[in-house]
Amino acid sequence: MHLHSHSHSHSRSKTTLNLALLVTLALVTVEFITGRAGHSLALISDGWHNLADVPSLALAWLAIYLEGKSPDPRRTYGYQRAGVLAAFVNALLLVAVALYLCYEGYQRILSPEPISSRLMLIVGVIALVIHGSISLALSSGHSDLNLRAVLIHNLGDALSNIAIIAGAWLIARTGQHIIDPLLAFLIAGMILWSTAGVVTDSVQILLEGAPKGMTPSAVAGVMLGVPGVREVHDIHIWSLGSHSHALSCHVRVLDMPTSESEVICEQIRQALAESFSISHTTIQFEHTHVPGDFHRYMPAPMPSEKK
Repeated sequence: MHLHSHSHSHSRSKTTLNLALLVTLALVTVEFITGRAGHSLALISDGWHNLADVPSLALAWLAIYLEGKSPDPRRTYGYQRAGVLAAFVNALLLVAVALYLCYEGYQRILSPEPISSRLMLIVGVIALVIHGSISLALSSGHSDLNLRAVLIHNLGDALSNIAIIAGAWLIARTGQHIIDPLLAFLIAGMILWSTAGVVTDSVQILLEGAPKGMTPSAVAGVMLGVPGVREVHDIHIWSLGSHSHALSCHVRVLDMPTSESEVICEQIRQALAESFSISHTTIQFEHTHVPGDFHRYMPAPMPSEKK
């Protein structure tokens, strides 16, 4: 049942991304044409912003396809990090777009042009409806880092559309055409702000850092609560994908038959799955003849402490 639900979720996500890709391409075309016709840098900037979403959506679709593939002898963990890698590349693309928009905004301030506020308003409203619909369709997949990156893109697009609508109204009322390049700076700032979290999270996973909310001491504390566990050390925790975590460690128990230690191992796995959603564990048992009821966590020594 779980596998069927997971497959259905992937299929629905791919369908949503396909539709989003087609609609985004159409919107980019409209914004470039109307932006040139109406001399609106804000519309052209939003067009570039949306054009950056095209490879983002394509990479997200490819990542979902790869994540659905089974592990093989060369990739024993499968392709779970494909989505994380796609999210990281998407974020870097948006940073490049933001810097370009800042440059174009500066050039427009130096050489201002008259703006068609009516075209800005019409296209801004259309774009807002489109991005709002795409964001709503993607909101169910916010726990997946890859889909979260795409969702953030579209939420940022929707916010920039609101800014364009407000800017068009202000230009019509005041005649201050400098509002248009200022909007370009605003859109660039929103892009940089929205991508910061995605870059941080994806780099943490790619560098195999501990997942959010997990520390070796906290994980060891849960393991030490399992009857029979005397000591935990050499803990390593990392993420295979957006919501798939793995752990390896050494656990010291009293000298006992293998059948008894297997029961302890299964209890540890259940405790880790319930407390931290750790689905993949590699646990090496060590035995001690020291009597007594001691429980301790031995952190790994820092490089300077190693002999």
